[in-house]
Amino acid sequence: MGDTEAAAEKIEVQSAATISLKEFLEGTHPSVLKEVSDLWDIHVNSSAYKRKLITLPDLRLHCAKCEGFRTFRCSSNQFLDMDTTVTEFNSRYKCGDCHEQTKLFSLYVKFGQRPAGEVYKYGELPPFGIPVPNKVLRLFGKDANLFQKGRQCENLGYGVAAFSYYRRVVENHKNDIFEEIIKVCRTVNAPTAIIGELQKAKKEIAFTKAIEAIKSALPQGLLTNGHNPLLALHGALSAGLHDESDEECLAAAQAVRLVLTDLVEKIATLKQDNRELNEAMQLLLKKKS
Repeated sequence: MGDTEAAAEKIEVQSAATISLKEFLEGTHPSVLKEVSDLWDIHVNSSAYKRKLITLPDLRLHCAKCEGFRTFRCSSNQFLDMDTTVTEFNSRYKCGDCHEQTKLFSLYVKFGQRPAGEVYKYGELPPFGIPVPNKVLRLFGKDANLFQKGRQCENLGYGVAAFSYYRRVVENHKNDIFEEIIKVCRTVNAPTAIIGELQKAKKEIAFTKAIEAIKSALPQGLLTNGHNPLLALHGALSAGLHDESDEECLAAAQAVRLVLTDLVEKIATLKQDNRELNEAMQLLLKKKS
């Protein structure tokens, strides 16, 4: 038995659900073996020679250069002898828009009955997952690296660790989060009642206690699908780690990151919109004068 076959015996399938190779490469974090429905086919060349073919699909991945999701393509497919049962290989993808950003996957595959098989992702570069926006990292200053560590743990499926990092960062920067919200409330001329409640809540030591002190609604521009994001964060962060499974902590960690990122981006948008509106007003006033 070769090294690859021996390694295969040590790998356990973590999910019985069968997915496509595209879904696996786009959405499965490293260190997971998955059943794939469309792994391979038979290729016959002009000399009637048969080989196994792994057709690597186009992917929708985040491109740091383009700052958004783009179509990535692999320039070559994998051809193997028909008697190959397991193999390992690297595949390099390139962004179809900028043609500069690349994505490298390191994979192990075990062939099943055509066209199915099992695929294990050793790793990928850049790392799995969408990078944390810079505007979020700037808010957390010196603790930005802790938030990024939380993102890395989330990418690897370590729920308790990811949740712990996110909660620590949010608690450490409670005042910064409230101060940004207060600034926006003043910018959009929110009622004085909500500003007063936010200033009072800011004085609370714990983030969850601070949220409980807020009774008024936030400005419409800061709501997420009509809901107060602070209440959503309170619900997630008030849960005890000891009472939740790793899977539940992973779901909560993802929710905290998504809601917090959305809130920070809405704050930045309202600031930008207000600055542009003021500049437009100044321009019109100058023309009038």
